[in-house]
Amino acid sequence: MIRVFQVKCTSEDKSEIEAQLLKKLHMPTKDLLSWSIHRKSVDARSQKIFFSYIIDAKVKHERKYLRHKDVQPRPNEHYQPVSSGTHPLPNRPVVVGFGPAGMFAALILAQAGYCPIILERGSNVDTRTQKVHQFWQTGRLDPECNVQFGEGGAGTFSDGKLTTRSKDSRCRKVLEELVHFGAKDEILIDQHPHIGTDAFMEIIKQCRKEIERLGGMFLFDTALQDIQVKDEKLVSIQFQNQWHPCTALILACGHSAKDTILMLHTHHMELTNKRFAVGVRIEHRQDYINQAMLKEYAHDPRLIPARYKLTHMASNHKGVYTFCMCPGGYVIPAASEPKHTVINGMSYAKRDGINANSALLVQVDESDYGTKILGGLAYQENLEAKAYQMADGYAACCQLASDYLDHKVSTSFGSVQPTYALGTKFVDLNTLFSSPINQALHEALEVFEKRVPGFISSGAILSAVESRSSSAIRIARNEQGMSSIFGVYPSGEGAGYAGGIMTSAIDGIHSAEKLIEYFEKPQYNLEKEGCE
Repeated sequence: MIRVFQVKCTSEDKSEIEAQLLKKLHMPTKDLLSWSIHRKSVDARSQKIFFSYIIDAKVKHERKYLRHKDVQPRPNEHYQPVSSGTHPLPNRPVVVGFGPAGMFAALILAQAGYCPIILERGSNVDTRTQKVHQFWQTGRLDPECNVQFGEGGAGTFSDGKLTTRSKDSRCRKVLEELVHFGAKDEILIDQHPHIGTDAFMEIIKQCRKEIERLGGMFLFDTALQDIQVKDEKLVSIQFQNQWHPCTALILACGHSAKDTILMLHTHHMELTNKRFAVGVRIEHRQDYINQAMLKEYAHDPRLIPARYKLTHMASNHKGVYTFCMCPGGYVIPAASEPKHTVINGMSYAKRDGINANSALLVQVDESDYGTKILGGLAYQENLEAKAYQMADGYAACCQLASDYLDHKVSTSFGSVQPTYALGTKFVDLNTLFSSPINQALHEALEVFEKRVPGFISSGAILSAVESRSSSAIRIARNEQGMSSIFGVYPSGEGAGYAGGIMTSAIDGIHSAEKLIEYFEKPQYNLEKEGCE
């Protein structure tokens, strides 16, 4: 098999794709045995729209066609399960958290016959959705079940982006499993695949059912309360106010489980501060983004809704970037702690909302919060508490982007109306953030206005505070994938090794593989084992 790059077509018609493939390789039809699309992207940079394809083809005279500059041997991207280790595993492995990392860690363990127990501090996705909508409608927050905690993790209420730069075979495994659980198969070939909140919820349920079918067990509304360590090895864990023997635990608790991180710190688990980011959500009308990005193609249904991605290095050496851009999306209340305001962005599968939004973030590090371990968590928490106080509740601190640059409290919205469900309060965001953060944001906004005319002047709204884009700490792990406490496998965003659905899922697979490679495949009597 060969892989052919840059097969350009003016349509998505299969006959044209095949014709262009043959033309590109100067290949007679008889040499082409079969072909399939590996990746599809859209190129609208010229006066005519092109679809650019990467094609996998089975051909005669393969060596001949491999001489072409845009042809390579097709790599083996089939996922290969790892072999079991030789060390006894007396208890069922436990996975803490059922976000993308925990989901795929549990799935891999279940597929390998390890029958994991999954502890999820939040509720199942149906109950969780009810509690989240209750918060959005009434402001009554459940600290254990919200946008951050519950089945599916924080990625459940997001744009559902599945983009990653990774060429790891685990990436293909994740996408194929998502399709198996109900995602559209186009995510296998799209350059910028996404699922959307509504579709992701159904996929999560199907994944859970498959894990249960394979012997896994779920305990919802069940947080990890404590661990017991002897001779630097995990021996038991506490949940539901009881202690249970535990030899192997995959910790995929997410970036918002601060109580879990503090508990691990008391057990002297090795933690380090990690650079993360804070900032705002910037909101525009989607039709403006379409026009700004696509120009004459702003109404082409094949291209809209448009996306953007912007970066800037400020003069104070702070990186500023847009993140988790949600076309046709909504700015959502995303708090997990009482009297702390956190916002995020979310899109449904159709991405058909009036507004577009994106995080606009500034990198923060020990120069902002000091060298003390967990200083980043304290910085994050203080900023969220300050935002709550400034808004007198869970309303979003809000300001027109133009007024933010002028240090003026806004008095009314323009063409862009906010989508945040719990209301907004006009404040001067310059008083929320530190001087270095404001300096970087000011510079970036002015640069982005020059790059994308109207980025500020179209009536763009800034809402705060966006503070949970990634973890503020990293849990050290060794070559066996374990933390400084033997038997504990830190995984995903909360451990500081991922950022987003795909990288978290891939890291969850990696953690499960490390566990499997060390411990032998257990033989369980599931009826008797229970939680032991």
